[in-house]
Amino acid sequence: MFWIKLGILLIGFLFAGILPGAVRKSIQHIKIDLNTQTLSFLSNKSLYGKEYAKGYKRLLFASSILLYTFFWLLSEFYDLGQHEKLMQYIDICVASLTLLAFVPHNLKPYSLDNFTPALQRFFHNLLAVVVFLSIPALIVTYQFAIIEHKQFLGLSGLIVIGLVVLATALSFLKSGINGATELLFINGISIWTIFVTILTILS
Repeated sequence: MFWIKLGILLIGFLFAGILPGAVRKSIQHIKIDLNTQTLSFLSNKSLYGKEYAKGYKRLLFASSILLYTFFWLLSEFYDLGQHEKLMQYIDICVASLTLLAFVPHNLKPYSLDNFTPALQRFFHNLLAVVVFLSIPALIVTYQFAIIEHKQFLGLSGLIVIGLVVLATALSFLKSGINGATELLFINGISIWTIFVTILTILS
């Protein structure tokens, strides 16, 4: 149990910090309007060059690995392997986030004349929606799964992720899907991760 707790501590804080930290660092060095553009614009070579596109790909791929490792450790710690829905959501989240890393954003209009770029843009947007919806679904499923083991952690975690989803939904209704809404979502997931990591270590 000691090594699993240590893994949760290290991976939890790394997962919570790597994505928001890298994004904040990136947007400090480029001109990007978070009110009109999404963070996926960073993967567009024509806008920000190969360096940022490559960094975006590596960041999402690393995040998918950390996400899988974090929830695998939590599942081992609380013996949640029998929860099929939880395992399915882990697979969906990791697969969609990994695929998103390798399907860059583009601004080509949807047209039969630009079939390949249009198809790529469609799949990028589809994967982004799947990631946006599946991560909260995974977290909620996890929280319900551990209520029988740790009632306080289960209920308090649900409150935290509920507030994150509510704040993100309000931002979406106000401004639509943009970089600001995505950052709010990312930071919210990071807060939940830190919260769960600390309570798990203290349990």
